Amino acid sequence: MSEQKTRILITDDDEDICELVSQLLEANNFTSVTAHNGEDMLAKLAESRIDLILLDIMLPGRDGIELCRHLRADPDMPPIIMLTAKDEEIDRVVGLEVGADDYVVKPFGSRELIARIRAVLRRVQTQSLGTNRGSYYFNGWEFLPARMELIDSESTVTSLSSSENEILLAFVRNPKVPLSRDRLLSLTKGRNSNAFDRSIDSHISRLRRKLKDDAKNPETIKTAWGSGYIFTHTVEIR
Repeated sequence: MSEQKTRILITDDDEDICELVSQLLEANNFTSVTAHNGEDMLAKLAESRIDLILLDIMLPGRDGIELCRHLRADPDMPPIIMLTAKDEEIDRVVGLEVGADDYVVKPFGSRELIARIRAVLRRVQTQSLGTNRGSYYFNGWEFLPARMELIDSESTVTSLSSSENEILLAFVRNPKVPLSRDRLLSLTKGRNSNAFDRSIDSHISRLRRKLKDDAKNPETIKTAWGSGYIFTHTVEIR
């Protein structure tokens, strides 16, 4: 039996972009599905298995930010890479804040897009294969990286994006050790681009909120001035 190809859902109202990206994906041994608005995207997700979503921010009706937020409410949804316009940095930041795993700026190069898709898929595959088995306990929290979930002392479950999951995993495996952005990139198998380096701050800001860590005076993930960040709690692994 042949290996099942990775299915990627392209959501963009520009039919020419959908066609070009679809051809690129097919040439790189992926299977592509296209949607031109939010309702079409949700219908395609319901119809068949999707392994990753390419989601344009500027869509008619419900925009990409709203759709990303909606998808992230379901922990079983696939990873999301946002497609954003060149001069809309605020949209890229907001996209990461609502749970996107990465973003690509239009116009993008073929190699960059394929590299980012493969990087996100590698992180998800590592988690699904059980490399991150077990639970991590700290300060009243249980962290289950294989399920990409946080559970608080009242048993409330909070879902994490794959990027948030990888960053938190790097912290709990290195408690009380200052980690620079470069070191976090290395530990999370992330990209070495300056763009992602800046986005780490957005992921950590979102993690702090999910951990109920005071943004002005965080106690769990502290800023280590001049060296990056430090996870302050003792961690127990079970």
